[in-house]
Amino acid sequence: MYWMFGVKAFINQLSYRSEVWLRLLGNFVTILIQVEIWRAVIGGETVEGIAVDQMITYSILNTLLYGLLFNGMSEKVDNSLKSGAIASELIKPLSYPIYLFADGLGSAFYRFLFTALPSLLIVWLCFGMQPPASGAYLAAFLISLCIALLISFLLGYLISLIAFWVMNHFALVWMLGGLTTLFSGSFLPLWFFPDSWQAIASVLPFQFLGYVPAALYLGTLPMDQVVMLLVKGVVWTAVLAVFVNWLWRRAVRRLVVQGG
Repeated sequence: MYWMFGVKAFINQLSYRSEVWLRLLGNFVTILIQVEIWRAVIGGETVEGIAVDQMITYSILNTLLYGLLFNGMSEKVDNSLKSGAIASELIKPLSYPIYLFADGLGSAFYRFLFTALPSLLIVWLCFGMQPPASGAYLAAFLISLCIALLISFLLGYLISLIAFWVMNHFALVWMLGGLTTLFSGSFLPLWFFPDSWQAIASVLPFQFLGYVPAALYLGTLPMDQVVMLLVKGVVWTAVLAVFVNWLWRRAVRRLVVQGG
């Protein structure tokens, strides 16, 4: 059943094929700006041991990751709350959180096929892109992508649940976007952060939404730290899953009270 929800989400996205061209253009412009910035800043030298080719690859990966991981799930839940459709969705014989996850996976797979892959081909031809550092780092990169997908869903789901109380998710989404941009290292890698900011970012889950996958792909993290880093990601996933499960039960009761 949940598989079919994912398939339905994928098919629904096919109705907006014109958006693909806008997304491709947006990705290209975003990457072009970042490439020119790093070429101007680094040039033919290295900063913190990082060369401009590595930063170009880092920018490409993070731009494409952002498009895959953030799917507007909280907006979907917010619209259901405001329209009252959430009531009919909750009485269906299914798990609403798993339904949202399946729906998000279907949309993410569509963006992967029709936005991420074409964008990757275009920017690779235009700017070049380094290959993975090694087979082991590539495997760690793929594992980190799975962790990033789960953490992204759980954070978006957390924002959606808080909206059961505040009834407006805009400020929450804006705050989450700000924290993610800062601490995920999606624009400025964490290796350029001051030590105090690195310490803060290293204990938060946002690093798995940008910095960690890109750093693993490039092989800039020592291999003896990779396993512990991935374990930390799994732990964060479990902690967030337990917390949102607890909050979900309270949110449902809150919704019942609001409905009388």
